[in-house]
Amino acid sequence: MISPEPSLQTELNLGLETLIKDHFEVLAGLTVTQAPAVPTPAELRKLPADMALFRFQGWRDGQRLALTTQWTTPAKLLAGQPWNRSRQPPMEPALALDTWLAHWPMERRHRFAADLYPRQTDHFWGLLHAMAVRDDQEATEQLATTQALAEAEPMCATAWATLGDHLYRSLWVDPAKAGIGLNSRTHKAFQRAVSLVPGHPRATFLWSLMLTDTGNQDMALRILGEAVRLRPSVPDLYLGLTYAGRTSGLLAGAHSAMVRRKALLAPLPPTSYWTVETTNLYLGDWAAFEEDLQQAKAVREDASFLFYQGYLALLKGDRQAALTHMKAAEAAAGSSPFQGLSRVYRAYLDGRTAEGLAELRRIDEVRGKLRIPDGELTFKQAEAYSLLGEAGLAVDCATRAFVQGFSCARWYETSPFLEKMRSHPRWPTLRRNVRERQAVLEGSFPPASFEP
Repeated sequence: MISPEPSLQTELNLGLETLIKDHFEVLAGLTVTQAPAVPTPAELRKLPADMALFRFQGWRDGQRLALTTQWTTPAKLLAGQPWNRSRQPPMEPALALDTWLAHWPMERRHRFAADLYPRQTDHFWGLLHAMAVRDDQEATEQLATTQALAEAEPMCATAWATLGDHLYRSLWVDPAKAGIGLNSRTHKAFQRAVSLVPGHPRATFLWSLMLTDTGNQDMALRILGEAVRLRPSVPDLYLGLTYAGRTSGLLAGAHSAMVRRKALLAPLPPTSYWTVETTNLYLGDWAAFEEDLQQAKAVREDASFLFYQGYLALLKGDRQAALTHMKAAEAAAGSSPFQGLSRVYRAYLDGRTAEGLAELRRIDEVRGKLRIPDGELTFKQAEAYSLLGEAGLAVDCATRAFVQGFSCARWYETSPFLEKMRSHPRWPTLRRNVRERQAVLEGSFPPASFEP
């Protein structure tokens, strides 16, 4: 577990935390979780006695880095033993990390010729700043700088992974800057990072998300499988497998990857999540899906979570609860496509069919311009069209979802919201296409391929 010590240099610690996590996963293949603070004594008693706890604090002194690190275990803390502390004086950043690694108490299991941090000082601080970026718009605005940094440090896998991260973020803001598909800048940046460090967990995970979002699940599953074989204890790799698997209809494999990730993270509750997990929903296990929602709620109650709460309530036939959740999703802070979708479902629940259809058409117009359309979300639009009585528009939208890569045959065939669509003359053709694609992927990726 990684925990930063309090510091006024927030940006430095954000970037340094990601860089340290990369080291643990890349060099040792460890299961890493991040926490804002050291667990309380009550929490420590629930953790494995020998679990490694790590704290760090970085300070910038001119162009130099001062790094303090501390190691311990729950057993030692509960016994009142002090942390093992290492305080390094300010030195050139590359030397500071070299020194830290020279006294690293973990076994190094993976070796390669590439670098995990820049050798030039100004490049190091530039990379740390880039790794601290959490906003999509800011990442897009800094693309030229991040690209130049990667090109200036061609052997630094972290620089290429960070460039890929920023390019992936830009796909949601200004896709023209990143391109799309397997010839895009995004694809090539992640590909470069993984060629330098085979199975690089963060680069592989983000690359797999981009591939899945653009309908290239086959390649996503292949690169994830290679990474898992090298580093079977890294949780995010299983999150990528779950996402690529469930959107491909490979629900047995997706579920096993999801269970594996939960088992790895079991000692501590997750401190973040990427998206609402829908594998159990598509399997028809609504009780388990509700548990997944509650776990997400404990971390962040945003528009996507509130939408799916309303969605599940509607599946159960509780229209009043569904309406309450959809209203909350619509009013949630930030900007999310789930807010517009919630307006549609709310209009349906209120009996305002014309308004719901008008909002769906507006969403279609906006999302039709995206270069990374997300077939799973498009499928939710198809369900809304069907609920609003437009079977023809529903099958059009569901076909787009299929073209965009969402091919979970079970949910196409059993979603209660698509009942009207499944009476349309074009449904049998779409159903056959979905089943055929899923069958091909099932042949290439049996459930066992989702395991280490």
